[in-house]
Amino acid sequence: MLLELVINFSILFTFVIFSYWLYESLEPYQDSFIELQPWIVGLVAGLTGLLLMGTAVHYQNDIISDSRFISILLSGLLGGPIAIALSSLIIGVFRIYVFGLSETSIFAGLNILVIGGVIAFISIKKPITFSNIYFYFTYIVFQVCIVFYILSDTRIHGLQNVIQTALFYIVSFYITLLVLKSIRNQFNRMRETEKMAETDYLTGLPNNRRFQQIIDDLLSNNVPFSLILIDIDSFKKVNKTYGHPVGDEILQQIGTQLKNYVKTINAEAARISGEEFYIVCKDAVPAYGIHYANLIQSQIAKTPLVVSTGHVIPITVSIGICSYPDNGNTSKELAFSADKAIMQAIARGSNQLVHFNQLNN
Repeated sequence: MLLELVINFSILFTFVIFSYWLYESLEPYQDSFIELQPWIVGLVAGLTGLLLMGTAVHYQNDIISDSRFISILLSGLLGGPIAIALSSLIIGVFRIYVFGLSETSIFAGLNILVIGGVIAFISIKKPITFSNIYFYFTYIVFQVCIVFYILSDTRIHGLQNVIQTALFYIVSFYITLLVLKSIRNQFNRMRETEKMAETDYLTGLPNNRRFQQIIDDLLSNNVPFSLILIDIDSFKKVNKTYGHPVGDEILQQIGTQLKNYVKTINAEAARISGEEFYIVCKDAVPAYGIHYANLIQSQIAKTPLVVSTGHVIPITVSIGICSYPDNGNTSKELAFSADKAIMQAIARGSNQLVHFNQLNN
C-alpha cells in the first residue's frame, strides 16, 4: 500500500509541478490564449486525475484512494471555476463508468461532481489563491472522509480508511503546495529583477534599455509613431539653487505627470537620462505628435511643483519631435532627428517646441 501511495503522489507531484512551471514560464504570452487557459488547465487536471485513479490504492467494497481531488483543487489556482468544473466532470464521469458500474462507483463519482461543483461555485465569488486554498482543501478532506466512512463495509475499516486517506491527502497537498510556492517566489524574484533592469529607479518609468525595445517592436511591426523628446529647462540651475535632492523630486513629479498623461493617449513614456524624457505616440502622424507635445508642455508649465522644502518651483520644458517613417527608418536615425529638433527648440529659448519637419521649412 505504501508503495502505491508513493507512486500516486509522485505522479501528482510531477504533473502539477511541471504544469505550474510551464504556466509561469509562459506568463508573458498568456494574453494570446487567455480565453483558452481555463479549458486547457481543466483538461490537463482532468487527465492527471484519470492517471491518478489508474494508480490508486484499492480498499474493500470497490473503494479507491488517490490524490485526484488535489489535482482538481490546484487547477483552480491557474484556471479558476471553469478549470475546476471541467476537471471534476472528466474525473467524475470516469469514476462512475470505467471501474465498473456499481453503487460505490456511482456514489464516489457523484461525490466528485458535487465537490467540484461546490468549489467552482464558491470560487466565482472568492477565487482560489495561495492564501485561501487551505479552506477549500479542508472542505474536500472533510467530505471525502465522510464518503469513505459511509462506503466502508465496517466501522473499523471505515475509520482506517478515513485516517489513511486524510493523512495521505494532507501530506500530498502540503508538500506540493510548498514546492509550488517556492516556484512562484522564484519566478516573482526573476520578474522583479528583470523589471528593475528595465525601470528607472527614480521615476518608475521605463529606462533607455526598455524604451529601445519598445521602439524596436514598433519598427519591426511597421507601426507609424511620433517620438517626443522632452528636456527640462534650466534644470542644472534648479539643482544648483535648491540642491540635488530637490532636483530628484522635480524629476519624480515630472515622471508622474508623464505617466498620467500617456494613460490618456496611445503612448508610452520613459526617462532616458538626466532631465531628458521620451514619449512615443503610437499611430500618430506629425500633426498629432505636435498636438500631444503641446498638451504636455502646457500642462507642465501650468503646474508649479511643490517640493519637500516648501518651495514652489515653476518648471517648463523644451520639446523636440520626429515621426516615423517621415524622419527616419531606424531608432538611431529617429534619435538623431529628435536631438536636432530639440536643439533648435532650446536655441529658441525656454518652453519651445520644434518638429523635425520644421527644420526644413
